[in-house]
Amino acid sequence: MVMHYFLIMESSTVTRHSQVTIPKAIRDAMEISEGDKVKMTIVEEEGKKKKIVVEKIDADVWSDCSDFLPEDFGKLLSSIRADSRSRFKRLGIIP
Repeated sequence: MVMHYFLIMESSTVTRHSQVTIPKAIRDAMEISEGDKVKMTIVEEEGKKKKIVVEKIDADVWSDCSDFLPEDFGKLLSSIRADSRSRFKRLGIIP
């Protein structure tokens, strides 16, 4: 059984351009400010109405991902580009 706890419930109107303003009480509670990214997810439980869940995306989520590319990635990328150029030349796609 899923338990839902509503701390703040607000409503908003969808504009003709499909824009929605997040109410101030929710922005304040979620510490959302101008320029922040949010993720919206549709949640559906069997036999119940669909709901939209809004989550603030952590800007630092990628800060620990500095070493996911190989050290020689620049060299690898250059070789891939060089190989495709020679292949395109052989195929007559580029002069």
